[in-house]
Amino acid sequence: MQKVLSWMVLSFVVVIAHTQPERKNISNEKVIRITGTRLAYPLVQKWIDEYTKLNPGINITVSSKVDSGSVDIAIASHRLGAGDVKENQAGIAVARYIQLPVVNSRRRDLAFLQTKGFSDKDLRILYFGGNAVKTASDISSQFIVYKREKPACASIAFANHFGNEQKDISGVGVIGDDKDLLAAVKKDTNGISYNNLGFIYNIKTRRVVDSIAIIPIDLNENGRIDAKEKIYNTVDEVLDFTAKTKNPKIPVENVNVIFRKINPDKEVIAFLQWVLTKGQHYNREYGFLALEAAVVQSEEQLLDVSAGFHAPLRAGN
Repeated sequence: MQKVLSWMVLSFVVVIAHTQPERKNISNEKVIRITGTRLAYPLVQKWIDEYTKLNPGINITVSSKVDSGSVDIAIASHRLGAGDVKENQAGIAVARYIQLPVVNSRRRDLAFLQTKGFSDKDLRILYFGGNAVKTASDISSQFIVYKREKPACASIAFANHFGNEQKDISGVGVIGDDKDLLAAVKKDTNGISYNNLGFIYNIKTRRVVDSIAIIPIDLNENGRIDAKEKIYNTVDEVLDFTAKTKNPKIPVENVNVIFRKINPDKEVIAFLQWVLTKGQHYNREYGFLALEAAVVQSEEQLLDVSAGFHAPLRAGN
């Protein structure tokens, strides 16, 4: 009798197993794929985490290891040109980021450099002068410039700030991303490069990372760093000063996203609408500037016009 009961139970389990559809077939989970500029990944991941807490039926991934042609959102952290956005696409800004000149903190002349700072002329000579090893104007110090080996958004943006193109940046090419660029400077006491606040500063302590030092920009061009120009102790000081003064000598660029505007995905639009509003509250934490209110409004309008409809109301929107 026990064998009969065991056989009946087993048969019942087998029947149930065969009548249950596979999970992947019954899941209604929507997947949004993102790729592009890696310097923005920490912030984008934070947006994803917070948005999906409110909307658990949405699965959003960000990765550099995907075909850009198969993604829903592409990140481009440089000024968008005509060739960057295709006819069936639209682009909007979602954040702003700052780049600063950085050197190795073990330089013997670091105190002098930080007292004098870099003038606009110094920066142009250092980064665009044509040689890998240089002496800045009025600064008797040698520098080995490190740059990205291949075209990259941050390098394009940095060069554009000075009226140049990425190919005009002179120096030693570094394979990898902006973290590798920072690592090259950490290994070379004569090294100098440029990088964004999210990598220059430890976002937990809000202080400059180990082995790196920032050379202040001589904003008023008087040959020294005045008290009002000493803004680099914490990432928050830099963000506050830049947001308040809008000083044009500090390199600032938008983080843009490109998405399909013809037959757009409603869930993509809903996510981007959240990023433009609620998502802005997280920018500062990761070393990014929030968009100004007027820019948010114009980008929201562009988002609606590009989509041609209002996205579904999602939690948190």
